[in-house]
This record gives sequence, C-alpha cells and structure tokens, in this order.
Amino acid sequence: LMEQYMKATATRFVHHALKDSILKIMESKQSCELNPSKLEKNEDVNTNLAHLLSILSELVEKIFMAAEILPPTLRYIYGCLQKSVQSKWPANTTMRTRVVSGFVFLRLICPAILNPRMFNIISDSPSPTAARTLTLVAKSVQNLANLVEFGAKEPYMEGVNPFIKSNKHRMIMFLDELGNIPELPDTSEPSRTDLSRDLAALHEICVAHSDELRTLSNERGAMQHVLKKLLAITELL
Repeated sequence: LMEQYMKATATRFVHHALKDSILKIMESKQSCELNPSKLEKNEDVNTNLAHLLSILSELVEKIFMAAEILPPTLRYIYGCLQKSVQSKWPANTTMRTRVVSGFVFLRLICPAILNPRMFNIISDSPSPTAARTLTLVAKSVQNLANLVEFGAKEPYMEGVNPFIKSNKHRMIMFLDELGNIPELPDTSEPSRTDLSRDLAALHEICVAHSDELRTLSNERGAMQHVLKKLLAITELL
C-alpha cells in the first residue's frame, strides 16, 4: 500500500531527480560494463568504470538536491517510521536510516532507474547497452543507499566502492532530512492525474488483503471505524 502511495504522489520527485541522467544514458553508446564475462573484445573496463562513475556522480547529486520536492505528507510518514524504529531499537543507530532507504530507494528510485518506462520517464525501450547501464547504476545506487560496499559476491563492482565511501555521510544526511517533518502538513499537494489507475490499484490491494482487513476491523482501536468503511467500500466494488 505504501509503495502504491509513493508511486501515486512522488512522480514529480522521481522525474526531477532521474530524468536528465536517464535520457543521457538512453542516448549514449558508451558501455559501463564491468563484468569480465560480459565485456566485448578490446573493450576497456577502465573507460567503462569512468563513465559509470560520471553517471553516478551526476545522478546522486540530483537525488540529494531533490529532497524538498518530495511531498511533505510522504516525508512525514518517513519521519514516523524513523521514530518508530528508533524507539524499538534505540541502540541501533543505522535503523532509522535504513527504514527510509528501504522505501525511497528500494521501492521507488531504483525501480524507476531499472524500468523508466513504468514511471513515464521514457517512451521507448532502452537498447541493450542502455539497459545494462541502468542495471549497473541501480545496483550502485542501491548499495549506496544501504551504506554497503561491494565485496566478494560481485568483485567486478569494487571499482564503485570509493564512490560509495565518499557519499555515505551525505546519504545518511539526505535520508534523515527526508524524515525531518515534525508535524503532518495540512496543505493540499498536487499529484499526478491518473486517479482511476491509483484507485484501481488500491482496490486490488484491499481485495488481496480483505481477510486481514476484516480481522483488524473487528478489533477495538482508533482506526476501527475507518477499516470498517474501507472494507465495506471494497466489498461493494
């Protein structure tokens, strides 16, 4: 449900942060391949690595600068998640960072890099070279978001590690900034216009989890009446 809400409200953020870099990748014929088993004959891995690092530097900088574009209500939710995990695991200082990166990068930014057509960033399918570049970029960005360097599992990616090391602190600051909305905003936010698709997706989720909704709606609590209404509407449609 959270994933669907992010896709419905964060389109402007995704486009602002990713579109320019993705369009350059689509137009470029330069490979970023680092895997020795996939390199073409006479292909220079150092040239490929330099190109990948150039893309990553530009893309990550754009992501870091786009925090204010993310909808305030979404950022407020991230802040609530941070407070929740921090109270549950007070000794683990990385949990508050990881809980936000798990939503922003794993479920929003990296899927948009891997499949930009799904997010209406591009209209044509990427070439094999561009598709592979998008995969390597997404892989690198996800590792940075996880604050994890490449190791023995993918040794050919270790050339990206200096980039990850140099941007870890900024990533932590960025993720903490996203959750720095102490109160729920009461302002309306512009969102994408495909309301029918969003409602259809929401209905599909509610139908798939109708048993859980029914169980929760029978439990006393602040959300009981809301869940009963949601369940009733789901069953009517």
